[in-house]
Amino acid sequence: MRVAVVGQGYVGLTAALGLAEQGHRVTGVESDPARLAALEDRRIPFDEPGMDGLLDRLLAGGGLRFAATLATAGPGPDAVVVAVGSPPTPTGRPDLRHVHAALAQVAALDPAPSLVMVKSTVPPGTSATWLAGARGAPLRDRYVYSPEFLNQGAALEDWRHPARLVAGLSGPGPLPLVRELYRGVEAPWVVTDPTSAEVIKYAGNAFLATKVSFAADLVTLCEGTGADIDAVLTGTGLDPRIGPAFLRAEAGYAGSCLPKDTRALAHWARLTGHHLPVVDAVATSHQTQLLRPVRILTEHLGAARLLAGETTVAVLGLRYQTWTDDLRDAPCQTLLPELAASGARLRVWEPSLTPERITALFPVAEVAPGPDRALAGAAAALVLTDWPELLGADWSALARLMRPPRLLVDTKNCLPPAALTATGLVYRSMGPRRPAAGTGPG
Repeated sequence: MRVAVVGQGYVGLTAALGLAEQGHRVTGVESDPARLAALEDRRIPFDEPGMDGLLDRLLAGGGLRFAATLATAGPGPDAVVVAVGSPPTPTGRPDLRHVHAALAQVAALDPAPSLVMVKSTVPPGTSATWLAGARGAPLRDRYVYSPEFLNQGAALEDWRHPARLVAGLSGPGPLPLVRELYRGVEAPWVVTDPTSAEVIKYAGNAFLATKVSFAADLVTLCEGTGADIDAVLTGTGLDPRIGPAFLRAEAGYAGSCLPKDTRALAHWARLTGHHLPVVDAVATSHQTQLLRPVRILTEHLGAARLLAGETTVAVLGLRYQTWTDDLRDAPCQTLLPELAASGARLRVWEPSLTPERITALFPVAEVAPGPDRALAGAAAALVLTDWPELLGADWSALARLMRPPRLLVDTKNCLPPAALTATGLVYRSMGPRRPAAGTGPG
């Protein structure tokens, strides 16, 4: 099939690469000139394992090309996939202007494509509203809402081997073309209506956010009882009805989906007069989780000492996960401004970003070229990313560079408590951990 994929962000580029790899002739449509130039120069504009080599191969083989507009994407496509962003407004409501603009371009095509697939995340009822309008009605029997379920760091693998394929249709007509578009991809199918498909997308991410928040509640429970958080999470996650995925002790959830979609679902409920108490509680709990490291620092250092500007806090890593450069809603976005407002002097080490980029993100922070420079003279350190440089560091040497009380707050629970305590550091994690817990050298 000739396929045009509108939007070459994380979802759209994954779709373009995946569909071209399956043998379709794909044109990726990207309106941003800088991003379009990068893709045509065979450069992936974000970090995602495996994409660079696949992009090179598909461009060289002619199965993939890029264009600035749908109108210049070449001969009329058999299918158009809309994968533009729907970023949140300050209230949490998704901004659907890019989605509406893309659908307007699709509706203007002559001849019309045989299949119109939307992958952008949209509130329940969005597809039905558009299809009832003057532009959407002619495409009603060609339309499918098919949400994406990609994990950052495993996008291509998730495209090739998804847990499920969801097709939201107004009627059975487009289904054979949907199956042809996904040819070679083996997964259980859920064929339903567009609104149900939209809810499935939100429900999945809201549940994952709930699971992360429940793990944070277990951190609180373990702090109150002295129980070992590692053992509790492992023992709970081994139950096959629960599973270990997303059951981890961290400073909240982050990334491009969970915070955005949870807020969007809560906003939809308020807007439509519905009450979703669990979703509301998850959003509230998340804000509390994010500030847990600040509470630990204040408890050990004292609010007065922080306010006096007498304390340097080393921030080791900014990424939420090592494999993604997406800092949207990452804990650093909340923690660093909060610490700066408390009076702490911040010194940041982040190996994946240039000093200029770090300064642009956090103007109040000093940039350090390595963990040792970040820790020199610091009274406390905040581990936000489990970089290999930290897992394999000589913490005995690093501890000697710090000033008392030599507090280390491990928000990833990635370092061995006993080994770090033996260096003279005051080690605090997300929940109590037994001395034998954790892996990696000290």
